[in-house]
Amino acid sequence: MKNIETKWLEDFLTLEEYRNFSQAAEKRNLSQPAFSRRIGALEDSIGVKLFDRSVVPLQLTDEGKLFHSHTRNLLQQFQDNLDELQGHKHSLPNIKFAAAHSLSLSILPELIKELAFKNEHFIYSVEAIDVDETVNTLIEGRSDFILSFYDERLMQEPFISIEILNSTLYPVSPLDEYGQPIFYLDSDTLPLLSYSPNSYMGRLVNRKLTEHNYLNLNTKFISSMTELLKNMLLTRQGIAWLPEYAVQKELKERKIVILDREQLAIPIKAYISRMDIRLNNLAEKFWTHLQSLKIID
Repeated sequence: MKNIETKWLEDFLTLEEYRNFSQAAEKRNLSQPAFSRRIGALEDSIGVKLFDRSVVPLQLTDEGKLFHSHTRNLLQQFQDNLDELQGHKHSLPNIKFAAAHSLSLSILPELIKELAFKNEHFIYSVEAIDVDETVNTLIEGRSDFILSFYDERLMQEPFISIEILNSTLYPVSPLDEYGQPIFYLDSDTLPLLSYSPNSYMGRLVNRKLTEHNYLNLNTKFISSMTELLKNMLLTRQGIAWLPEYAVQKELKERKIVILDREQLAIPIKAYISRMDIRLNNLAEKFWTHLQSLKIID
């Protein structure tokens, strides 16, 4: 590795975490000049600048972001191999996930359940993130895998993806005690429980509504959280476009009804994505098992 020292890689990860030379040097028990020299030596060895020093706080360059993912996984793999050689077992997460909020609540538990019988020692760490954060979360090495809705950027290098969900957003209404819809699409005024306009779901629904502007919608409540919109719907506050995977129980129990399955339906797909680099052994096994799963409908 061109005489790259492991301690330099640890320095690099620390500087990325703190984004400040003096704080990172203190964390590494080094003087700032000595720490700076080690970062410079690392950059010289690989032939690229890893940090943009012209901004405050420091930012990773594009090359630095890619190198960060490689470095984090390399050191994790090295530590895992040492633990295996020494017969150690630890309880640190070996599968780091970030997931869109609604998917983390509804789909991810099903995936983990499906993989439980594989008899692997998977320890999951899951963070819920906004859909727009997915690419940087992977590039910066904060997660091994992303569970997210379709994003064109994740369909290209340096990412690889597996389709895991094929579902639909439907307009739904709560039912009254007689099993009848409380709200109808042809009502004079139709209270809408809406996704935040800047959220992924919000953009999809708003695009659909511009095609069908005959609906007399009156926005009553706004949130980016599917579960919150569903709970508001169940209190009979209005209609909402909700993903079928999130309301299957309520549909079976006849608490809600789909108002339109054709013109106002919005198809959605979700994928698990990763960087196209070597992950730790268990993460690679996890990925292999994922490829054998059926798409969730």
